[in-house]
Amino acid sequence: MDQGSQSGRMALLLFLSLLGLFHSCWSGVLPAQVPQVPSLFTSHPCNNSLGLTMADITLQDINNERKEGYIFRLNRVVDVQENSQGGPDSVFYLTFDVLETSCHVLSRKNWKNCEARPLHESVYGRCKALFFESLTRRILYVSAYNCTTRPVSQRDIHMMCPDCPSPVPANYSDPWVFQAVSESLAKYNKEAAEGKKLCFYQITRASTQWVVGPAYFVEYLVTEGPCKEGQSGLQQHLKPLVDAKPVGLCKGSLTDSRARLEKSVSVSCEFFETQPTVAPESQPTEPHDGQQPVCPTRAPQQEGPKGTVQFLNDPDDEGHQEKLFPVQMDSASGKPIYLPPILQSFVLADLPIVLPFPEQSRSSECPGPAENPNHLVLPP
Repeated sequence: MDQGSQSGRMALLLFLSLLGLFHSCWSGVLPAQVPQVPSLFTSHPCNNSLGLTMADITLQDINNERKEGYIFRLNRVVDVQENSQGGPDSVFYLTFDVLETSCHVLSRKNWKNCEARPLHESVYGRCKALFFESLTRRILYVSAYNCTTRPVSQRDIHMMCPDCPSPVPANYSDPWVFQAVSESLAKYNKEAAEGKKLCFYQITRASTQWVVGPAYFVEYLVTEGPCKEGQSGLQQHLKPLVDAKPVGLCKGSLTDSRARLEKSVSVSCEFFETQPTVAPESQPTEPHDGQQPVCPTRAPQQEGPKGTVQFLNDPDDEGHQEKLFPVQMDSASGKPIYLPPILQSFVLADLPIVLPFPEQSRSSECPGPAENPNHLVLPP
């Protein structure tokens, strides 16, 4: 082999070696520069302390923010996805299912102290939430949420239990509903109201059933007197006073026994505890002996609620055949996660950008076990 040929071969080998080195380097850099979506999230089991704690805190925040309706109870954790910020800060994308309880939100009870309604009265739903965690700063903060709920299918309930009570349409136009409210409240004021007269405020739930005649079951908010003149009469439709505030929830029933030509009335009332005045949130403490400052777990809330609760109709109602739960959380995508100013100053890096809510890459241990596994109260 002549010297020219040998020099050409050496040049070719050198070129191929450099090309391989370039390809190796580029292959190592490219994934870091153009991350793939699946690698942005880490899935966590749904029944460990992490997911259950976040669901607990989130659900308590949701219940505390609501002004009407009934407290939600956790049924199961559906998905827990973590988007790490490359340090101590992470944003969790949380999905969980809920059941309505018989505790009104104005009672401000912890959801763990409220029992879910019986199956024929069930309202069930799904919530999604953004949860910010900073381990070194000990911050746990619910940044945003959205929930969608609906009543259990009455068609399915009646196939299982034809004699179970049926809900009354939400406009409560049936005069027997107001009669049940009027007579049960009059009974309470006569027999149990210790010197304080209760006035009607708002119907929150009503149902009917045939027993020995038509029976009506009502739940309604009450205020303390004085009452509006003629308020208990049907002609006034039980209108509350303008400045009245609910102080409790009453549950009454009225059964018209036509065979005996008599009526049976029952009533019970539960009063909301006076909520203590909330002291201003303490500032994060300054470091002592090299320790990290500690931020409050529950930070001051932004103006207005962090999310919404959407109520769907019975899926069997005409014109309301939605089978899916449109729990939307993408309105915040592309924006920095919301943190109140008191917490922003203690986050180590810039606020993370909210990503589209993950729908895949669920852990094999998700969803977690349901408190009520009946398929009628599990979102599709």
